Amino acid sequence: MSEMKLFFDPETVALIGASANPLRPGYFLFKNLEICFKDKFYPVNPNLEQIEGKVCFKSILEVPARIDCAIIFIPAQSIPKALSQCAEKGIKAVIIESAGFSEVGSEGEALSQKCLEIARNAGMRLWGPNCMGMLNVPKLKILSFMNTAMWQGRLIPGKVSLVVQSGMLSAGFLMHILSKTPFGLSKVCSIGNKMDVDETDLLEYFLDDPETGVIGMYLESLKKGRKFFELARSTEKPIVVLKGGRSAFGQEAARSHTAALAQDDQILDSAFRQAKIIRVNEMTELMDVARCLAVAPIKIIPKARIAVLTFSGGAGVVAADEIFQRGMQIAKLKPETLSQIKTVFPEWMDPSNPVDLYPAMEKFGPIKSFSVSLSAVMADPGVDAVFVHLFAPPIDIPFFNFDAMAELIRKFEKPIIAWIIGHAETAAKMTQELEKRGIAVADEIGKAIRILSALTMRK
Repeated sequence: MSEMKLFFDPETVALIGASANPLRPGYFLFKNLEICFKDKFYPVNPNLEQIEGKVCFKSILEVPARIDCAIIFIPAQSIPKALSQCAEKGIKAVIIESAGFSEVGSEGEALSQKCLEIARNAGMRLWGPNCMGMLNVPKLKILSFMNTAMWQGRLIPGKVSLVVQSGMLSAGFLMHILSKTPFGLSKVCSIGNKMDVDETDLLEYFLDDPETGVIGMYLESLKKGRKFFELARSTEKPIVVLKGGRSAFGQEAARSHTAALAQDDQILDSAFRQAKIIRVNEMTELMDVARCLAVAPIKIIPKARIAVLTFSGGAGVVAADEIFQRGMQIAKLKPETLSQIKTVFPEWMDPSNPVDLYPAMEKFGPIKSFSVSLSAVMADPGVDAVFVHLFAPPIDIPFFNFDAMAELIRKFEKPIIAWIIGHAETAAKMTQELEKRGIAVADEIGKAIRILSALTMRK
């Protein structure tokens, strides 16, 4: 674990393969490390004396400092020599971001084994190859060749740590997160071929990491499946996994991408369920579920009986269908719950679940009708969680009491998830206010119900 800490929180770093060409990934690595580590960063390039005024060293052996972590970005055939020099220097953590290893066939596999032999003889851990490295957001340590403009001024520290086996996919994740649906991140890891460090090493680290509250992973294979699932069963931290290669075609694509070995998907699916891992089926679902799990409280709810509050009967029908398809139930409300809701309904209408609040809203306004109904269903012992449909008006007027909603969550220890539709700017403000109070928000009914199933059925 001490070597793993050197990857995530190094004090000194060296870059073997620093570039002065602004069009090369080695230049972005140089810029990112210079920004984050300043005078504790040492670029290495035998063909350069300096880059933008910063001294370049001919070899890692010439660096006049102890190095916690070295990043290598040079042609694959040159890496064994660089690793031998890192071993001689006493470096214990090395990230290889170059490609050209197991994913290219037998020659690359032989090169991988040579690198592993050097590392193991030196007590060194290897991260990668064929990856984009790592971001530690709370400590602002960027050990990646991602474009500097992608992250500067955009990163939000939070509790979600991501592990992505694909390099460019991790960059795509980040761009989506930072530009479309901003949320707080702890660590972002691109692990590529997993020559040495793999998802199980990272999971073990994150379980003890106080800065990580939710773990999201895109994986094409599991190297140490038994230990991975044992670790997952041992924790209360939510783990969300998108497993690529579910089909024979996907498995073949994974082999050519990161040399991933095929695994029986049905067996994996059963193991995920037994280990309390939330399995998702596509990229945005992975991000949405991880984000909302970081926002909303987790509670053991074995039956997942859902109350639905909506301002549209049609939305209630769609929500009910989605709840059923996700293996949950529409809660049967107690007579006393229905009687309390009835106090804000017109005489000609009896409430049921889903609770269509529009007639009540016409009579008593949105704040009272919503507040009375939400309080009633949250207090109902037959309700495990609540899905609410909120309308975002085009003008800044109070429609809902967000503090009262948060107080109901604390009092009854039941999750609420909101679907907001209406004016985009108002919806964005409402989302911020709700998520500050532990209420997850989605922009689609199906997405909200999928997240709700993760919140309620994880155990």
